[in-house]
Amino acid sequence: MTVSLLSPDEIQEEKFSVPLHHKYVLISPAYNEERFIARMIETIASQTVLPGHWVIVDDGSTDGTQEIIKLYAQRYPFIERICLPTRRTRKPGGEGAVQQALAVARSYSYDFLARFDADLEFNPDYIARILDEFSRDEKLGIAGGGLYLKAETGRFKLEKVPRYHVRGALKMYRRECLEEIGELCTYMGWDTIDEVYAWKHGWRTRSFFENRVIHRRPTGDGLSKIEIARKRGHGEYYTWSHPLFVLAKAIRVAFASPTSGFYFLRGFLECYRKHEDRLQDSDFKRIRRKQQLRRMISLGILSEPKL
Repeated sequence: MTVSLLSPDEIQEEKFSVPLHHKYVLISPAYNEERFIARMIETIASQTVLPGHWVIVDDGSTDGTQEIIKLYAQRYPFIERICLPTRRTRKPGGEGAVQQALAVARSYSYDFLARFDADLEFNPDYIARILDEFSRDEKLGIAGGGLYLKAETGRFKLEKVPRYHVRGALKMYRRECLEEIGELCTYMGWDTIDEVYAWKHGWRTRSFFENRVIHRRPTGDGLSKIEIARKRGHGEYYTWSHPLFVLAKAIRVAFASPTSGFYFLRGFLECYRKHEDRLQDSDFKRIRRKQQLRRMISLGILSEPKL
Protein backbone atom coordinates (compact mmCIF):
# COMPACT_ATOMS: atom_id res chain seq x y z
CA MET A 1 0.00 0.00 0.00
CA THR A 2 1.44 3.38 -1.00
CA VAL A 3 -0.06 6.81 -0.52
CA SER A 4 0.98 10.40 -1.03
CA LEU A 5 1.01 12.55 2.09
CA LEU A 6 -1.39 15.44 1.76
CA SER A 7 0.06 18.91 1.60
CA PRO A 8 -1.53 21.56 3.86
CA ASP A 9 -3.32 23.07 0.84
CA GLU A 10 -4.92 19.72 0.02
CA ILE A 11 -6.38 19.10 3.47
CA GLN A 12 -10.12 19.61 3.40
CA GLU A 13 -11.72 21.44 6.27
CA GLU A 14 -13.56 19.10 8.62
CA LYS A 15 -15.62 19.63 11.74
CA PHE A 16 -14.15 17.98 14.81
CA SER A 17 -15.94 17.10 18.00
CA VAL A 18 -12.96 18.06 20.16
CA PRO A 19 -14.08 20.06 23.23
CA LEU A 20 -12.24 23.33 23.57
CA HIS A 21 -11.11 22.48 27.13
CA HIS A 22 -8.93 19.58 26.01
CA LYS A 23 -5.33 20.06 27.08
CA TYR A 24 -2.37 18.02 25.96
CA VAL A 25 1.31 17.91 26.79
CA LEU A 26 4.07 16.70 24.47
CA ILE A 27 7.38 15.12 25.42
CA SER A 28 10.18 14.36 22.95
CA PRO A 29 13.66 12.87 23.30
CA ALA A 30 16.21 14.26 20.85
CA TYR A 31 19.70 13.05 20.01
CA ASN A 32 21.70 14.42 17.05
CA GLU A 33 18.54 15.47 15.23
CA GLU A 34 19.79 18.67 13.56
CA ARG A 35 18.61 17.43 10.14
CA PHE A 36 15.03 16.88 11.30
CA ILE A 37 14.04 18.70 14.47
CA ALA A 38 13.48 22.17 12.98
CA ARG A 39 10.85 20.82 10.58
CA MET A 40 9.33 18.75 13.39
CA ILE A 41 8.93 21.84 15.59
CA GLU A 42 7.48 23.89 12.73
CA THR A 43 4.79 21.29 12.04
CA ILE A 44 3.82 21.12 15.72
CA ALA A 45 3.69 24.93 15.90
CA SER A 46 1.33 24.82 12.88
CA GLN A 47 -1.18 22.49 14.53
CA THR A 48 -4.77 23.68 14.72
CA VAL A 49 -4.70 22.61 18.39
CA LEU A 50 -1.49 23.67 20.13
CA PRO A 51 0.04 21.92 23.15
CA GLY A 52 -0.06 23.47 26.60
CA HIS A 53 3.56 22.40 27.10
CA TRP A 54 6.18 20.62 25.03
CA VAL A 55 9.14 19.24 26.96
CA ILE A 56 12.05 18.48 24.61
CA VAL A 57 14.98 16.65 26.20
CA ASP A 58 18.26 16.79 24.34
CA ASP A 59 19.98 13.52 25.23
CA GLY A 60 23.58 14.75 25.00
CA SER A 61 23.68 15.66 21.30
CA THR A 62 27.05 16.34 19.72
CA ASP A 63 25.71 18.22 16.67
CA GLY A 64 23.65 21.40 16.44
CA THR A 65 20.45 19.98 17.96
CA GLN A 66 20.72 21.89 21.25
CA GLU A 67 21.11 25.25 19.53
CA ILE A 68 18.14 24.62 17.24
CA ILE A 69 15.91 23.73 20.19
CA LYS A 70 17.11 26.83 22.05
CA LEU A 71 16.23 29.11 19.13
CA TYR A 72 12.73 27.66 18.77
CA ALA A 73 12.14 27.78 22.54
CA GLN A 74 12.70 31.53 22.32
CA ARG A 75 10.06 31.77 19.61
CA TYR A 76 7.41 29.43 21.07
CA PRO A 77 6.68 29.81 24.82
CA PHE A 78 5.12 26.33 25.08
CA ILE A 79 8.54 24.69 24.43
CA GLU A 80 10.59 23.76 27.48
CA ARG A 81 14.04 22.33 26.86
CA ILE A 82 16.19 20.11 29.03
CA CYS A 83 19.80 19.40 28.05
CA LEU A 84 21.47 16.26 29.35
CA PRO A 85 25.26 15.88 29.32
CA THR A 86 27.03 13.97 26.56
CA ARG A 87 27.84 10.40 27.64
CA ARG A 88 28.93 7.11 26.16
CA THR A 89 25.84 4.99 26.83
CA ARG A 90 22.17 5.87 26.30
CA LYS A 91 18.90 4.00 26.75
CA PRO A 92 17.48 2.55 23.48
CA GLY A 93 15.33 5.08 21.61
CA GLY A 94 16.11 7.85 24.08
CA GLU A 95 13.96 6.30 26.80
CA GLY A 96 16.23 7.63 29.54
CA ALA A 97 15.50 11.14 28.25
CA VAL A 98 11.78 10.34 28.20
CA GLN A 99 11.89 9.65 31.94
CA GLN A 100 13.38 13.11 32.47
CA ALA A 101 10.56 14.66 30.43
CA LEU A 102 7.87 12.71 32.27
CA ALA A 103 9.19 13.93 35.60
CA VAL A 104 8.56 17.51 34.42
CA ALA A 105 5.23 16.78 32.67
CA ARG A 106 3.66 15.32 35.82
CA SER A 107 3.49 18.78 37.34
CA TYR A 108 1.30 20.09 34.50
CA SER A 109 -2.46 19.95 34.11
CA TYR A 110 -3.44 17.94 31.02
CA ASP A 111 -6.01 15.51 29.64
CA PHE A 112 -3.63 13.79 27.19
CA LEU A 113 0.10 13.23 26.95
CA ALA A 114 1.92 12.48 23.71
CA ARG A 115 5.40 11.04 23.33
CA PHE A 116 6.78 12.01 19.89
CA ASP A 117 10.17 11.28 18.36
CA ALA A 118 12.07 14.26 16.94
CA ASP A 119 12.21 13.07 13.31
CA LEU A 120 8.51 13.33 12.42
CA GLU A 121 6.52 15.67 10.18
CA PHE A 122 2.80 16.30 10.75
CA ASN A 123 -0.13 17.67 8.81
CA PRO A 124 -1.68 20.70 10.59
CA ASP A 125 -4.80 18.78 11.66
CA TYR A 126 -2.99 15.71 13.02
CA ILE A 127 -3.55 16.44 16.72
CA ALA A 128 -7.15 17.56 16.17
CA ARG A 129 -7.92 14.27 14.45
CA ILE A 130 -6.37 12.17 17.23
CA LEU A 131 -8.19 14.14 19.93
CA ASP A 132 -11.38 13.63 17.96
CA GLU A 133 -10.86 9.85 18.07
CA PHE A 134 -10.44 10.04 21.85
CA SER A 135 -13.68 12.03 22.06
CA ARG A 136 -15.55 9.41 20.04
CA ASP A 137 -14.42 6.48 22.22
CA GLU A 138 -14.22 6.99 25.98
CA LYS A 139 -12.34 3.67 26.40
CA LEU A 140 -9.63 4.57 23.88
CA GLY A 141 -6.53 4.81 26.07
CA ILE A 142 -3.64 4.97 23.57
CA ALA A 143 -3.83 6.25 19.99
CA GLY A 144 -1.64 7.42 17.14
CA GLY A 145 -1.52 7.85 13.40
CA GLY A 146 0.29 5.89 10.71
CA LEU A 147 4.01 6.31 10.07
CA TYR A 148 4.96 6.69 6.41
CA LEU A 149 8.44 6.46 4.93
CA LYS A 150 9.38 8.04 1.62
CA ALA A 151 10.15 5.28 -0.89
CA GLU A 152 12.63 5.48 -3.76
CA THR A 153 9.70 6.18 -6.07
CA GLY A 154 9.05 9.42 -4.19
CA ARG A 155 5.77 8.17 -2.75
CA PHE A 156 5.08 7.40 0.90
CA LYS A 157 4.71 3.85 2.17
CA LEU A 158 3.07 2.84 5.45
CA GLU A 159 5.29 1.18 8.07
CA LYS A 160 2.88 -1.67 8.71
CA VAL A 161 1.88 -2.73 12.22
CA PRO A 162 -1.30 -4.37 13.58
CA ARG A 163 -4.06 -1.79 13.92
CA TYR A 164 -4.20 -2.26 17.69
CA HIS A 165 -0.48 -1.37 18.04
CA VAL A 166 0.58 2.28 18.24
CA ARG A 167 4.15 2.97 17.22
CA GLY A 168 6.37 4.23 20.02
CA ALA A 169 7.41 7.21 17.90
CA LEU A 170 4.00 8.90 18.10
CA LYS A 171 1.97 7.61 21.05
CA MET A 172 -0.71 9.70 22.71
CA TYR A 173 -2.17 8.58 26.05
CA ARG A 174 -5.36 9.49 27.82
CA ARG A 175 -4.23 10.65 31.25
CA GLU A 176 -6.37 8.14 33.15
CA CYS A 177 -4.96 5.29 31.07
CA LEU A 178 -1.38 6.46 31.57
CA GLU A 179 -1.88 6.65 35.33
CA GLU A 180 -3.23 3.09 35.43
CA ILE A 181 -0.34 1.82 33.29
CA GLY A 182 2.08 3.40 35.76
CA GLU A 183 5.70 4.09 34.86
CA LEU A 184 6.69 3.74 31.21
CA CYS A 185 9.37 1.07 30.91
CA THR A 186 12.76 1.91 29.38
CA TYR A 187 13.48 -1.63 28.13
CA MET A 188 13.32 -2.68 24.47
CA GLY A 189 9.64 -3.45 23.80
CA TRP A 190 8.30 -0.71 26.09
CA ASP A 191 5.71 0.26 23.47
CA THR A 192 4.22 -3.23 23.73
CA ILE A 193 4.39 -3.34 27.51
CA ASP A 194 2.29 -0.20 27.95
CA GLU A 195 -0.37 -1.56 25.59
CA VAL A 196 -0.69 -4.86 27.42
CA TYR A 197 -1.15 -2.99 30.69
CA ALA A 198 -3.72 -0.74 29.01
CA TRP A 199 -5.69 -3.84 27.92
CA LYS A 200 -5.38 -5.25 31.44
CA HIS A 201 -7.23 -2.20 32.75
CA GLY A 202 -9.92 -2.33 30.07
CA TRP A 203 -8.57 0.32 27.68
CA ARG A 204 -8.46 0.06 23.91
CA THR A 205 -5.40 0.93 21.81
CA ARG A 206 -5.45 1.79 18.11
CA SER A 207 -3.51 3.25 15.20
CA PHE A 208 -5.45 5.38 12.73
CA PHE A 209 -3.43 4.83 9.56
CA GLU A 210 -5.43 7.38 7.58
CA ASN A 211 -4.00 10.10 9.87
CA ARG A 212 -0.62 10.21 8.19
CA VAL A 213 2.74 11.23 9.63
CA ILE A 214 6.05 11.32 7.75
CA HIS A 215 8.80 9.35 9.46
CA ARG A 216 11.86 11.06 8.09
CA ARG A 217 14.23 8.21 8.83
CA PRO A 218 13.65 4.47 9.39
CA THR A 219 13.36 3.03 12.89
CA GLY A 220 16.79 1.91 14.09
CA ASP A 221 18.65 4.16 11.66
CA GLY A 222 22.32 4.18 12.66
CA LEU A 223 22.27 0.62 13.99
CA SER A 224 23.24 -2.45 11.99
CA LYS A 225 20.52 -4.86 10.89
CA ILE A 226 22.08 -7.55 13.06
CA GLU A 227 22.02 -5.35 16.17
CA ILE A 228 18.42 -4.28 15.54
CA ALA A 229 17.31 -7.90 15.02
CA ARG A 230 19.07 -9.14 18.17
CA LYS A 231 17.61 -6.34 20.30
CA ARG A 232 14.13 -7.10 19.01
CA GLY A 233 14.64 -10.75 19.90
CA HIS A 234 15.65 -9.67 23.41
CA GLY A 235 12.50 -7.55 23.59
CA GLU A 236 10.30 -10.51 22.66
CA TYR A 237 11.90 -12.55 25.45
CA TYR A 238 11.53 -9.80 28.06
CA THR A 239 7.84 -9.31 27.20
CA TRP A 240 7.00 -13.05 27.40
CA SER A 241 6.26 -13.64 23.72
CA HIS A 242 5.15 -17.20 23.09
CA PRO A 243 8.01 -19.26 21.56
CA LEU A 244 5.77 -20.44 18.70
CA PHE A 245 4.84 -16.86 17.93
CA VAL A 246 8.51 -15.82 17.91
CA LEU A 247 9.39 -18.73 15.61
CA ALA A 248 6.61 -17.81 13.19
CA LYS A 249 7.69 -14.16 13.28
CA ALA A 250 11.34 -15.11 12.67
CA ILE A 251 10.32 -17.11 9.59
CA ARG A 252 8.29 -14.18 8.28
CA VAL A 253 11.20 -11.77 8.85
CA ALA A 254 13.59 -14.22 7.16
CA PHE A 255 11.59 -14.09 3.92
CA ALA A 256 12.49 -10.40 3.65
CA SER A 257 15.97 -10.71 5.21
CA PRO A 258 17.43 -14.13 6.11
CA THR A 259 20.13 -12.46 8.22
CA SER A 260 17.61 -10.44 10.24
CA GLY A 261 15.40 -13.49 10.76
CA PHE A 262 18.35 -15.54 12.02
CA TYR A 263 19.61 -12.93 14.50
CA PHE A 264 16.08 -12.10 15.67
CA LEU A 265 15.56 -15.73 16.68
CA ARG A 266 19.10 -15.99 18.01
CA GLY A 267 18.57 -12.92 20.21
CA PHE A 268 15.44 -14.51 21.65
CA LEU A 269 17.09 -17.90 22.28
CA GLU A 270 20.29 -16.51 23.81
CA CYS A 271 18.18 -14.84 26.49
CA TYR A 272 16.78 -18.28 27.36
CA ARG A 273 20.29 -19.72 27.50
CA LYS A 274 21.53 -16.96 29.80
CA HIS A 275 18.35 -16.96 31.93
CA GLU A 276 17.99 -13.23 31.46
CA ASP A 277 15.54 -11.25 33.59
CA ARG A 278 11.97 -10.90 32.36
CA LEU A 279 9.03 -8.72 33.28
CA GLN A 280 7.66 -10.32 36.44
CA ASP A 281 3.87 -10.14 36.15
CA SER A 282 1.74 -13.26 35.64
CA ASP A 283 -1.24 -11.25 34.36
CA PHE A 284 0.96 -9.57 31.77
CA LYS A 285 2.29 -12.94 30.57
CA ARG A 286 -1.22 -14.40 30.31
CA ILE A 287 -2.65 -11.45 28.36
CA ARG A 288 0.37 -11.17 26.09
CA ARG A 289 0.41 -14.84 25.10
CA LYS A 290 -3.35 -15.11 24.77
CA GLN A 291 -3.33 -12.27 22.27
CA GLN A 292 -0.46 -13.83 20.30
CA LEU A 293 -2.05 -17.28 20.15
CA ARG A 294 -5.29 -15.73 18.95
CA ARG A 295 -3.39 -14.05 16.12
CA MET A 296 -1.76 -17.33 15.15
CA ILE A 297 -5.03 -19.27 15.22
CA SER A 298 -6.60 -16.65 12.97
CA LEU A 299 -3.90 -17.40 10.35
CA GLY A 300 -2.33 -13.97 10.59
CA ILE A 301 -5.54 -11.95 10.41
CA LEU A 302 -4.77 -9.05 12.78
CA SER A 303 -7.72 -7.59 14.65
CA GLU A 304 -8.09 -5.67 17.85
CA PRO A 305 -7.82 -8.11 20.78
CA LYS A 306 -10.72 -8.48 23.20
CA LEU A 307 -8.97 -9.37 26.41
